[in-house]
Amino acid sequence: MSRVKLLSGMAYDLDTHATTGVADPVIRVQGELPAGSQPVAVHRVYKGPQGMYEEVFVIADPDGEVIWESQPRVLELRGEMFEDLFRQELRDRVEISSLAEHTLAFYLDGQLVGRVPVFIDAPESVQAAGVLMAASETALKKGAICWLGIPQPDGSELTRPAWYVQQGQQLFVLKGPKEQELPGLEHAREVTVTVKSKDVKATIGSMPAAVRVVTDEQEFERVAAMGLGTRLNLQDGEAALQRWKDTCTLVELTPRG
Repeated sequence: MSRVKLLSGMAYDLDTHATTGVADPVIRVQGELPAGSQPVAVHRVYKGPQGMYEEVFVIADPDGEVIWESQPRVLELRGEMFEDLFRQELRDRVEISSLAEHTLAFYLDGQLVGRVPVFIDAPESVQAAGVLMAASETALKKGAICWLGIPQPDGSELTRPAWYVQQGQQLFVLKGPKEQELPGLEHAREVTVTVKSKDVKATIGSMPAAVRVVTDEQEFERVAAMGLGTRLNLQDGEAALQRWKDTCTLVELTPRG
């Protein structure tokens, strides 16, 4: 066990410190998760026997997986009477996938000296803010299509645009000849729905969605009738309703937030 002690350690956002003078103890990311980190500074204070030590520190995700590791660096400690402060800027892009607490761990000469928590701030992430479902529902009301990731028999995923009828958070999709080809949709248990903002042309987020084939005739007619008002460039007008009944499958998608 190392005789050196980590008295304190912290990672903080460099931009916030430069503009306010406050060491905000977070790693900040911009945009939707996963996203790359903004530059941070890492402070640490060691106390231990005088000598030279090779230091490495790592950032681990909430599952303990190391997502970034520093290059080895030689530090000199002045002795056990002193508390030695070191500061280092980290400008590498660290890929952050979760808003949960991360860990910053410090090693000297290969031995773990200490760990400190690292907090993630993602102010532009609707997923992190817990409003992905609501934001997606609003975006779907304004849009005309979503993107479906449909699992295929060979294990791949086929991505296709699809027009839909929206009922709250539920989406109903018609597939069939002369309508929209969505291979394997009715056989899937779950698909991925990706929603894009019509206003800013950016992806809001992706969600898994349960698949249910509509077999009830009255439900089919009710939903399909609503589709007459949402389907763009409908060449056969109201006659499309009978065509859909004769040739199409109606699938309900229920996103899981």
